[in-house]
Amino acid sequence: MEREIIKELIIENTGSGGGQIVIVPYKNGYALKRYRGTGEQIIVPSFIDQKPVTAIERKAFLSCKTIKRITLPDTVEEIGDWAFAHAEQLRTVVIPYRELARGKELFLGCKRLREIVLCGCERCSDGGLGRMLALAVTVLHDYFLFDPVEVGTQEWVRRWDEKLMDLIELDDLDGFEELWTCGEEDYEGKDYDIKSYPVEKRKMKLRVVYFRLLHPYKLSEEMNSRLQEYLCRHTKGTQTPQAWELLVEEHPQDLAYYQVFAAAGGITEENFDGLLEDLKDSSAELRAYLLRYKEEHFASKDAFAAFELDW
Repeated sequence: MEREIIKELIIENTGSGGGQIVIVPYKNGYALKRYRGTGEQIIVPSFIDQKPVTAIERKAFLSCKTIKRITLPDTVEEIGDWAFAHAEQLRTVVIPYRELARGKELFLGCKRLREIVLCGCERCSDGGLGRMLALAVTVLHDYFLFDPVEVGTQEWVRRWDEKLMDLIELDDLDGFEELWTCGEEDYEGKDYDIKSYPVEKRKMKLRVVYFRLLHPYKLSEEMNSRLQEYLCRHTKGTQTPQAWELLVEEHPQDLAYYQVFAAAGGITEENFDGLLEDLKDSSAELRAYLLRYKEEHFASKDAFAAFELDW
């Protein structure tokens, strides 16, 4: 992003928490050069002195540790390299629904990013698309998907699902050797233990699988079946039961997740008693759901078994 070196303008942030936005002249308007402060919500102005803010410069919000939400105006046309990188608390970014010239690794290290809202996109009223866009750049690591105009189109969804399958098919130890060779084996925590690493990797994959099955926007039958099959491979009773563990640990009261788990075939006659035992401290609604599922899917078999003769 080229510009003349001209005196900076300091603008007070209008979002919560205060702070200052450093603005510089750029082309026929202005560019945001840097944010200074400890605010949680940043609102970038559309115009300054009747001139549009058209660009976010490289590293503009780099390593801003407190920011949780950034709203860009519909005048923005360019976003520079690493603009939001390592903003560790960033949850939501609002960007205009338009063609954007964008740099590399915009959201590097933004592990808590949950949603990229496309302001003005009618089809993005579907609650899952903003989350899909955030996952595209944080988990699927595909910046070709960071294309506001294409988000939600058939081809965009096809590529997103393709990248998800690529992620699922990666070896669960993929990436561990890099930690080891970089000398990070001395670090403490799940990410650096050879036994815990693949477990956490599977859980990360399964979080995305659950999300996709809960938000089946333009999800093909084939893709739906493949995701259900992956979930079922990790049900309780298998050697890698993280699909079930994830529900108990992170969604103990969320019936919708258990319905997805059941629809995938995760509940079996063999593991049913164990599932029910794991939910002994959960809500009556969840336990009732499991019992009803057993009655609808397994009870008839039990009834017929009563008439069997022992020859």
